[in-house]
Parts: sequence; C-alpha cells; structure tokens
Amino acid sequence: MRPTDEELLQQLKQGDSNAFDAIYMRYAAHVEAFAYCMLKDRSEAEDLAHDLFLKLWESRDSLDGVRSFKSYLFRMTKNALFDLFERKAVRSRYRESSRQMDVGEFLSEDLAEKVDRRDLLLIIDLAVEKMPAQRRKIFRMNRYDGIPQQEIARKLGISQKSVEYHIRMAVNELKKVIQILLLFFI
Repeated sequence: MRPTDEELLQQLKQGDSNAFDAIYMRYAAHVEAFAYCMLKDRSEAEDLAHDLFLKLWESRDSLDGVRSFKSYLFRMTKNALFDLFERKAVRSRYRESSRQMDVGEFLSEDLAEKVDRRDLLLIIDLAVEKMPAQRRKIFRMNRYDGIPQQEIARKLGISQKSVEYHIRMAVNELKKVIQILLLFFI
C-alpha cells in the first residue's frame, strides 16, 4: 500500500532518504509544472524545483508544525517564485499598484477558500508579467484599467478582433496557471 503524505513526512523528519525520494517522485513534477507556467523557462523551472526539494531535505528537522504537506509545498513553491521575481522587481511594482482585479473568473470557490487572495493576485500578476508584451499591455488595459475593447483597439491602432484574441489568450494562460495551482490542493 502506498504510504500517505503524513507517513512520509514523519519518516522524512527522521532523516529517511527513501521517504524523501518518494515525496520527490510524488510532487517534483507538480512543482516543476507550476514553476514552468509562471517562468516560461523549462531550465529555470527545473532549477527551482530541485532547489526547493534540496531545501526541504535540509530543513527536514523543522517540519514538526506541518499539517498538510501539499499546502506546505505550495507555500514553499510560491515563496521561491516570489523570491525569484522579487529580484526582477515585479513585487515592488505590485505593491505600488492599487489596482483591484476580479479573480473570480479564474478560480473556483473551493480554491478561493484555500489560497489567500493577495497570493493569488500576485501569482496572476507574475503570470501576466511573463506574457508577450502586446498581450500583457492589452490585458492590463482591459482588466486592470477597465478600458473597453473598442477603445483599446483605437488607442493601439489595431483591430478589435486582435484585442479580443489577446484577451482570450491571456485568460486561457491564466486559467492554465490556476489549473496547475489546483494540483497543490486536490
């Protein structure tokens, strides 16, 4: 029978490398997929996942307060991504921004209860930051600034169909990020 996360966590705390291997095999792909969605760079995502699991092994003695391993791993991954993006100055721009985006279209009620709204907004902001420049600009104009699609098309000198396409693609990218985020809570 497959050991539970709790059993593996207990074994990991005791320094059991087999338990670590099992946890790695169970969750490394989820961490890497989420990181890749955010970073859009396979190598960077792999490095982040490896670093995160190395940190998990090194800090195994301090895992006593962990109740839900999936939530703990999500928080570790989110923090690693935030730290990476912080070096790229995304976080400071986020703090300065006063925009309020409705995240309801991207997540279910269940996920909303499990993820802090500020964390979710930051994850969305990081994902938007990695979009192609034109898509990012159009999405921000529409969703953050509330500018109608016709007005965006006029301001940018492009067709309304092009604006619709970029918004649809941006929403699809964000939905993929949220789907991968759900892997931490299922």
